[in-house]
Amino acid sequence: MIFLVRIPLLFIFIVSFTICYSIDPGSLGFSKPVNLPFNLAGSFAEPREDHFHSGIDIKTNGVEGEPVFSIYNGYVSRILVSPYGYGRAIYITHTNGYTSVYGHLSKFNAAIEEYVHKQHYNTQNSELDLKINPSLFPVKQNDTIAFSGNTGGSTAPHLHFEIRNTKTEEALNPLDFYPNEFYVDTIPPQLNKVKIYRFDSLFYNATTEILPLKKENAYYTTMRIPVSEKYFCLSLEGFDKQDNSENKNGIKKIEVFQNNAIAFKYDITKIDFSSTRMCNAFVDYDEMMNDSGYFYNAYQLKKNTLDIYSVGNGFLSTRTDDSIDLKIYCYDYNENKTEIHLKFIFYKKQPVPFPKDLKEIFVEKYDSIEQGNFRMKFQSNTFFDDLLMGKITYPGRDSLSDMFSVYSKYNVALKKPAVIEITTPVKKLRSKIVIMNEDNNGKKKALASNSDDKKIYGQTRSLGLFYLQYDTTRPLVKLLNLANDSTFFSPNILVKIKDDLSGIANYNGYIDGHWVNFYYDAKNDMITYNFDEYCPKGVHTLKVSVTDKKDNETNLIQIFNNK
Repeated sequence: MIFLVRIPLLFIFIVSFTICYSIDPGSLGFSKPVNLPFNLAGSFAEPREDHFHSGIDIKTNGVEGEPVFSIYNGYVSRILVSPYGYGRAIYITHTNGYTSVYGHLSKFNAAIEEYVHKQHYNTQNSELDLKINPSLFPVKQNDTIAFSGNTGGSTAPHLHFEIRNTKTEEALNPLDFYPNEFYVDTIPPQLNKVKIYRFDSLFYNATTEILPLKKENAYYTTMRIPVSEKYFCLSLEGFDKQDNSENKNGIKKIEVFQNNAIAFKYDITKIDFSSTRMCNAFVDYDEMMNDSGYFYNAYQLKKNTLDIYSVGNGFLSTRTDDSIDLKIYCYDYNENKTEIHLKFIFYKKQPVPFPKDLKEIFVEKYDSIEQGNFRMKFQSNTFFDDLLMGKITYPGRDSLSDMFSVYSKYNVALKKPAVIEITTPVKKLRSKIVIMNEDNNGKKKALASNSDDKKIYGQTRSLGLFYLQYDTTRPLVKLLNLANDSTFFSPNILVKIKDDLSGIANYNGYIDGHWVNFYYDAKNDMITYNFDEYCPKGVHTLKVSVTDKKDNETNLIQIFNNK
């Protein structure tokens, strides 16, 4: 007799979900993406300006051209060719629920390279973001898919390597999927300084002090804190190092204990790309922008909604005639631990009033700063916390308007862009006017700007100095490797392109009137055309056309002989 047992579908789903997500990542059998040791130039979730590092950077001994392999069976699902970010990159969707990403590649394997080459010419576009049909490029584990390089935002040859959850698209730590012996790290994090923030009600009005961490059996320091400032918190400057690499890498986890009870904790295990910009609140933004190193925050600002925090917000209360002892543990990605002891002694002091000329900006409300012909508008949740903001107007130097300074006590990160409006009666070449932004360090940047009959508009993700300026200068276009007799003996054409104000918008190259593919290396201000079927041996006419974001155009025309 056969008995049929009816099992609820929900039960089956729960069991299968539990099995899928309780798998030890190291048991999946991923192979290495390159035949090299995991000596890292960058670790997972390392802080960077505006983002977390979403993978690991595997050193390739300073050279390009190392074969890159698929780590598991699957199919190529996406191909990128970009002058920025990952440069040339391949995404492989695997059969076990994960996706691997390989970035900064010099070239793809022959079949993929041929396909990408055709796509460049079919679209007449040098930059590609291709979604690939699963049947087009199936791959098996250890197939050669590409070769390592230095394209995109890379500053030296290496392989950027990621593993993502295919369903959620969250980036995971690739080291979790490999045996410990693949990654040799016995060195605990090195901590150098502690920064203390003391404030009454507004964090961004804090009085700060940086002290070196002394080192004996454990790192330690003692600090006196006035009780007139009701709260305090801290950040730690430091880094982690691997045994076989001199690069300074990130700190994975920090735990803060007060009287042996945990008071604060963060632990980074995954990266959600929709919130990666919150890295600007994960570390001290002011210190990062001043190139003073990464100070890892042992506190959580009001609108920092990263899901890496599990205990407390890190803001501690001062107490009259008392002291607090803290014990802090800092961990790297191999669970090496550094212990820190801090003692805070409180004393009485007259409170310092808020500056009267500053405006309080409440993070959850729409608000604006206005002065004369200038207005800066903030939507709700533009910042990470409430802050005080000031404004000053200066006579314009060589600009089309006065110069409007919008400032806070420190460099402040913006979660969302603020809208700039500058009213001006200037009619001449109005479409060529850009809003300039100059930060606290004097670095200038032209904002993407547009206009109507009354105002010039732009968006910014930083405070600083704002003013109007013309952009009527054409981009620089210069042929770099042409011989004196207009003959090419190299296999390619190299052209320098650069625009110092609004930036490059479009670039195109033509041989005898036919579009050809120039790859843009933005970090080196150069485009490269490798001779292909559209430039056989013989005499040809080259045209390179480059336009900036204010429609200023430069055309270079050169007759040459391809020997």
